[in-house]
Amino acid sequence: MKHYPLQKSQMTVDQWLIPPLPDLIPPSILSKADVLVTKTAFLAGLLAPETAACLSRQLKVSDAEYSRIIDGHNTDLEVLEDATNLASTQSTLGEITELRRRLIAALAHHYHLVQTQPLSDGNGAVARQIVHTHFAQIGLHPQLWSLSRGLACRQEEYHAALGITGGTQERQLASGFQRTDKASLTFIEFMLDVCHEEVDYMTTALNRHQLRESVAHAYRTNARLTKAGISPETMPALLALLIQGALPHTEFVTFTGLPREAASDQLNRLLKLGIVVSPPSNLQRLEVGLPAWFAQVLLPDFDLA
Repeated sequence: MKHYPLQKSQMTVDQWLIPPLPDLIPPSILSKADVLVTKTAFLAGLLAPETAACLSRQLKVSDAEYSRIIDGHNTDLEVLEDATNLASTQSTLGEITELRRRLIAALAHHYHLVQTQPLSDGNGAVARQIVHTHFAQIGLHPQLWSLSRGLACRQEEYHAALGITGGTQERQLASGFQRTDKASLTFIEFMLDVCHEEVDYMTTALNRHQLRESVAHAYRTNARLTKAGISPETMPALLALLIQGALPHTEFVTFTGLPREAASDQLNRLLKLGIVVSPPSNLQRLEVGLPAWFAQVLLPDFDLA
């Protein structure tokens, strides 16, 4: 059976209001929020814009699969797009001036949305998409790491933090029952822990030393590269392209250290594999490509294939 989450017309004004934060937020939560801002900025600084764009496309696809794992069913993409648009226009995060409190408020909003609508209707995916939008507005670069992957790995804890047991949800009802601040803060701290784990994973995988190790391992063992006849001499050029995002055609050839004819042949092989791309608007420029199978080389613990 196909499940559809909350439709745009059903979202009430109250649901879009960011719930008031508790007067006393534990120092551990404030600290984790502060550090997450710093970590995500560092991660973004590791990647050239072209590499970041390729990575973002792959993570968007993987997030849909991880969301299916979390919820047990697919969520209609049009509804998720509606949620994103609504989050962009209706969010009141901007009324909170302190960055770390805006981050905490975004997670509190996720909790609020799920608690006020049945999760079985698919609103978990909507709430996560809205958090992604909030994170982008705050500047946490959520397109470069995957909250959904982290929650899929810890889905039982995620469901427990939302009050879901045995497939049913203990809901916050309009009749007067209110979730305590303690329950909300427990959920927020759990989500912050997951965010930290995912940002740390991506930062480790994409630092220059690990990129070099991952690409070198692929050159030794990857069947696609072997079958395509990719020469080990191209590895420095490919690494430079991954790090810089784009290179002039002539510079890439120079990085290989091969004679021009051999370098051109190898470049054509890499172009056919999609690891290197040449924009039609500028054939003298080469950009990095990240087909799913090659992104998997760099992120072996992701489901990208």
